[in-house]
Amino acid sequence: MPVTLRLVSGSHEATVPTGRPFVVGRGRDADLVLADARVSREHLVIEPDAQGWTVRDVSSNGTWLGGQRVRRVAVEREIRLRLGTPTGPELTVLPVPVPVPVLPVPADSPEVGGADRDPHSQLLTLRPDAAGYEPGPKLPRSDHLGHPDDFLQVDSLEGAHERRNVHRLFRGTLSIGRSGGNDITVGDLLASRWHAELLIGDSGVEIVDLGSANGTFVNGSRVTRAVLAQRDVIAVGHHLFQVEGDQLVEYLDSGDVTFEADGLSVFVGDTQILHSVSFRLPGQALLAVIGPSGAGKSTLLNALTGFRPADQGTVRYAGRDMYNEYDELRRRIGHVPQDDLLHTTLTVRKALDYGAELRFPPDTTRAERRARADEVLAELGLTHRAGLPVQKLSGGQRKRTSVALELLTRPTLLFLDEPTSGLDPGLDKNVMGSLRGLADDGRTVVVVTHSVAQLDVCDYILVLAKGGYIAYFGPPRYALSFLGESVWADVFEMLEETPGEVLADRFRDSRFYVPASVTAPPARPVPAELPSVRQQSVLFQTITLSRRMLSVIASDRSYLGLVIAFPFLLGIMPRVVGRNLDVLPNRPNQDAPLILLVMVLCACFMGMANSVREIVKERAIYRRERAIGLSRTAYLAAKVAVLTMVTAVQSVVFTTIGILGHEPRHAVVLGSPLLELIVAVTVISLSSAMIGLVISALVDNSDKAMPLLVLITMSQVMFSGGLVAVHGKRGLEEISALAPARWGFAAVASAADLNNVQKRGDPQLNPDSIADPQWAHTAAVYLTDVLACLTLGILAVIITALLLRRMDPKIVHRRFRPAPVGSQ
Repeated sequence: MPVTLRLVSGSHEATVPTGRPFVVGRGRDADLVLADARVSREHLVIEPDAQGWTVRDVSSNGTWLGGQRVRRVAVEREIRLRLGTPTGPELTVLPVPVPVPVLPVPADSPEVGGADRDPHSQLLTLRPDAAGYEPGPKLPRSDHLGHPDDFLQVDSLEGAHERRNVHRLFRGTLSIGRSGGNDITVGDLLASRWHAELLIGDSGVEIVDLGSANGTFVNGSRVTRAVLAQRDVIAVGHHLFQVEGDQLVEYLDSGDVTFEADGLSVFVGDTQILHSVSFRLPGQALLAVIGPSGAGKSTLLNALTGFRPADQGTVRYAGRDMYNEYDELRRRIGHVPQDDLLHTTLTVRKALDYGAELRFPPDTTRAERRARADEVLAELGLTHRAGLPVQKLSGGQRKRTSVALELLTRPTLLFLDEPTSGLDPGLDKNVMGSLRGLADDGRTVVVVTHSVAQLDVCDYILVLAKGGYIAYFGPPRYALSFLGESVWADVFEMLEETPGEVLADRFRDSRFYVPASVTAPPARPVPAELPSVRQQSVLFQTITLSRRMLSVIASDRSYLGLVIAFPFLLGIMPRVVGRNLDVLPNRPNQDAPLILLVMVLCACFMGMANSVREIVKERAIYRRERAIGLSRTAYLAAKVAVLTMVTAVQSVVFTTIGILGHEPRHAVVLGSPLLELIVAVTVISLSSAMIGLVISALVDNSDKAMPLLVLITMSQVMFSGGLVAVHGKRGLEEISALAPARWGFAAVASAADLNNVQKRGDPQLNPDSIADPQWAHTAAVYLTDVLACLTLGILAVIITALLLRRMDPKIVHRRFRPAPVGSQ
């Protein structure tokens, strides 16, 4: 009688069909899927031969029989194999007779009564989309969703990560770092060249951080110096070390790890917007999150990334609580929001170069950063596009460039929010195919999407109903039949019409349901502020950001043309309005106040126009870079530095064109009337530019910035004192003191001796009716006006810094509470 094989591993069982090879592994395409990180995607191939059956190891982690690693085993009797490590999951291989067919099926009949006939087997299986389908007690093994025991929660790294080396601990010092001169070399750009030292003596082993950029962690906590105990875990970049006896065992977190959401709930006030979301993913899985608008997809994404942690529940990475160990594990996270994280006028190469500078420690060389960028470009198929500006890429290529920025640091978890939004079906397929490849290369990828055309490339889909309830989680092939519809359009209509609680109850009664393994935690205090993840000094980041900003300006031809043309075009206006700022014989100079008012108006507009879009256009970029280590001070300092340089040059050109040859005769403090006017105009332009930054940080899109630009520019002119007298008018004078234009106009009026120019030559004019003490032609008044205007500019910078805090990702603002009665 012919013999086949029966495979048993824990709760997994399968019968090997006769006549073809059978694959055991962790990959979704394996015939028997074992959701364990120690198992390779294709671990064993079981194939028939002349003598019977042979089990062949094709894994990178190895297969053990009786404590010995084996490559090929002939199956003559029952054997028990260990996969991945000598203590890995056990697979029992049992020879059994070929079973008699349950139902006779004609050879030419592919299916009978909703049943599919496997061409390699005599057994029949019910199609999940057959009429009368109801969820059964368990899934076919190739779609096993994972058992809690499969998701490691142990104190050993064995099996959870790839084992690399074993280092003996001898008395003395062992150095760890990226440089080849270390005793233990770590090939990871997130590690510093000289990262940490192990001090080994009679009292034990002590770890000392050597001022590394990304920090040294012991059991998930950042340390500068700590005594190690047995089985303590040290993290240096993506490399993990565990003390075992007199050895230090090295592992690499390659991303092939399990990922879990366990009972996640989120509240806004007293309203619960996410209800007990739980799911488990094996390593290298691609999960699509879909659902109608308002179902909580973005809320779930923020909870999974830790940017806005859930109020209840836990996220686990390789069995570790990601919220509790976020300071270390956040380096494993890549996040691509819906808005591209790109300056579109830069080339792909330059965008990656600046991204690498901000993400890697300062001791990385340009060659190292360039090599890593080349690897990412090749991985995503963008090498031939590296020299093109981002704005000239197709939608799919632009999205892949955003992904490339995240892949620079080799994240093992990649989250994407609507990456195919606005793309045509061809680009949609292209992007989803790229994500499938990224998952297969060793990452867990979670994508929020409205597109349903390419769901079949995913390992799992999570369908959220209104109110943040799970309507379905499982393989894509069963989703439509489980949800009771034939097309996805009908599914979305059903999700809109059916209460989320009803769909959640139905899901909980199905075989697909993954229950939360723990109850919701009790109320806990808000955790302490996380330490900075800044890889470089504030000065280094300021220089890098300033260079990037100048590159963005230089690469945008149309904007650069406006920046150059502005002072020349505006400089003509004062010359058109009037021809002299000096005292005229026998009559007052009526042109002088109008000329100065036009100069102040142009200066205010020019300064604010330079800055009013600078922050709002980079809102998504800023939020992401803040999460990976950008200094708020460096970001704002770079903006102020570049704007100061550009605006100052514009002011000099503008004032020179507008006044040269018509300037007053007498200087007040600097020895040159033209120089004094240039200084005053520059100060008002700079202060206005800083107000523009306030507006840019205040609004959430560029369209809202432009009306505010016009409103505030006109308000400044009204409060300047050049159009309507403000001196001596109670209320108006106090309010105008907060307007930079008030002090800017006073400075140019002081430099031009406007009080004297207006009253000279008109004996009938009452001097007190026009005299403003802030326009006095004295050094003290001029300097006071200039300093007051500068002070308001500095105050605007401080307000901008406070507004930038609101844009920071809410990483540490986690609030725990007991679940309300009746919540899901």
